[in-house]
Amino acid sequence: MNINYLGVIRLNNLFLEMLKARNETAIINTTYILSIVPSLLEATYSSSKVALAFYTKSLREHLQIINSNVKVFELLPPLVATEMTASRNDKKTSTERLVKGLIAGLKKDQFTIRVGDTKLVYILNRFFPKLTFGLINPEKDRQFLNS
Repeated sequence: MNINYLGVIRLNNLFLEMLKARNETAIINTTYILSIVPSLLEATYSSSKVALAFYTKSLREHLQIINSNVKVFELLPPLVATEMTASRNDKKTSTERLVKGLIAGLKKDQFTIRVGDTKLVYILNRFFPKLTFGLINPEKDRQFLNS
């Protein structure tokens, strides 16, 4: 929580007055696919991303109410192919695809930017939450927790 949630709030608070003084500016908070559907193996991480998603929506609305020029975006990536995720055998998106999705969303002023599989997970979860939970938490994860 200190980095994924409180750290973001502290940085936003640190720079907010400077950002509000500019004509065109934005905050981009990165949550994650697990802010839509929690992971049994990453419950604390999922929770920190849900907290950040709620904070992002609230900050966006607050700034709109006070007629601020600061735009607040939420980027929801799927699992991204990085050094940190290299050992995972799950489906990943490239950093290039993530950045292209982010830029496309920014150009459209799309305040919630879902990239790659995050779009599908969002829609599936709205209509079939139990199915989506099972996709995010396959049987192998349950067996791992039982071992």
